[in-house]
Amino acid sequence: MVSIPQPCVVDANVLIDLHLSELLRELFHLSLELVAPDVVIAELLQPDAEEVLAYGLRQAELSGQQVEEVAFLRAQYRRLSVSDLSTFVLARSLNGTLLTNEGPLRKLAQQEGLPVHGTLWLLDRMVESDVIPPRRAAEALRRMLSCGSRFPRAECKKCFQRWK
Repeated sequence: MVSIPQPCVVDANVLIDLHLSELLRELFHLSLELVAPDVVIAELLQPDAEEVLAYGLRQAELSGQQVEEVAFLRAQYRRLSVSDLSTFVLARSLNGTLLTNEGPLRKLAQQEGLPVHGTLWLLDRMVESDVIPPRRAAEALRRMLSCGSRFPRAECKKCFQRWK
């Protein structure tokens, strides 16, 4: 099993994908400390903030210096939202792992040497940890794709093959 720097800072798109696939509760059965900036939690509609906080998501408020850092980065990375950059700044400040499916945000994290993973990686961790059976992971991925979630096709194909 892969060693995960703690905590894992979760972007809204990961929470939404897992909600769509009816695996949000199972996310919190993994041995991960999950945290999100308050701005990310505040923007959630489905799932809503109360639900994810009740499952065990820890809410973090950025410091004034971190907010300034987000503003500075926003001027450089126009394709990334304030929420996206808040997750990046928080993950970096906590020496954690960033969990996101946003391509530009993943690229920034990789450029900065920040560990980054997404929903497919989490599904694999759920299977490896016996939180869900492989068949349920495959069904969840199909549901996410049918709801409009976008993942690299080649990666999806590999996941489906692993989860047969």
